Amino acid sequence: MKVSQFTKPITTKALNESLEQRFGQTINVDAFSTEQLQDARNRLRTKISDIETNESFDAVNNDEYQKTNMFLKVINQAIEERASIVEGDVESEEAITEGAEEAATLVMAAKDMVDRITGWMEDTAEMQTESMLEIGDKIRDEMGSEQSEQFIGTVKPALETLFTTLEQTRDALTGGVAILTGEGAPETMGDEVPAEEPEMEPTVDAEAEAEGEDEFAAAAPAAGGEEEAGREKRESIERSRRLGSILGNSKKK
Repeated sequence: MKVSQFTKPITTKALNESLEQRFGQTINVDAFSTEQLQDARNRLRTKISDIETNESFDAVNNDEYQKTNMFLKVINQAIEERASIVEGDVESEEAITEGAEEAATLVMAAKDMVDRITGWMEDTAEMQTESMLEIGDKIRDEMGSEQSEQFIGTVKPALETLFTTLEQTRDALTGGVAILTGEGAPETMGDEVPAEEPEMEPTVDAEAEAEGEDEFAAAAPAAGGEEEAGREKRESIERSRRLGSILGNSKKK
C-alpha cells in the first residue's frame, strides 16, 4: 500500500473509484434521494448482518461480502456528505439571523439616545413656558418686581440656548440613526427656512425713476427699520411654534 493512500481524504468519489478498481462497479449516488440512500443502507446492513451471523468464516471473506461492504461504505459516505452540506447551510442562516438581530439592537440603542434627547427638550420647553413664569410670579409676590425681572432675564436666555443646543444634538443623532438603517441623511427637523427668491429687476421706466428718486431715497432708512423689527417678530413666532409642538407631543404620551 502506498503512503499517498493514507493521506488521501475519504470521499464518495474516492470510495467509488476503489469500488470500480476492485469490482468494476460504481454507485451513481446523485441519481438517488437521501431517503433512497438511507433505505439502501438499511438493506445492505441487514444483508451483511445475515452473512456474518449465518455463514461460515470463508463466506465472510468472499468477494460478494467484500463488495456489499464497499457498497455500504460508499452510501454511508454519500449520506454523511449531504448532511454536512445541510448543516453548513443552516449555520450560515443562523449567522445571518444573528447578525440581523445584533444590527437591530444597535439601531434601537441609537434611537433610545434620540428619545432621551427629545425628553430633555420637552422638559426644557416646559420650563420655558410654565415653570419659569410661575416662579417669576412668586418671586414678584414675595421679593418684588425687580428681582422677578432679573430672574427671568437671566434664566430665559439660558433655557433658550439649552433648547437650541438640544435641538441641534437631536438632529445629529437622528442623522446617525439614518446611517445605521441605510436611510441616508434625514431631512432637517423643525420648521424649514424657505429659500430666498431671486431679486427681480425693477420695471420702472427712466422718466418715472427720475421723478421719484428723492422720494425713494428718503424712505430707505425707514424701510430698513421695519424689516429688522419684522424679522425679530417672525423668529419669536417660530420659536413659539416649536415649543408648542414639543409640549403637545409630551401631553399625548
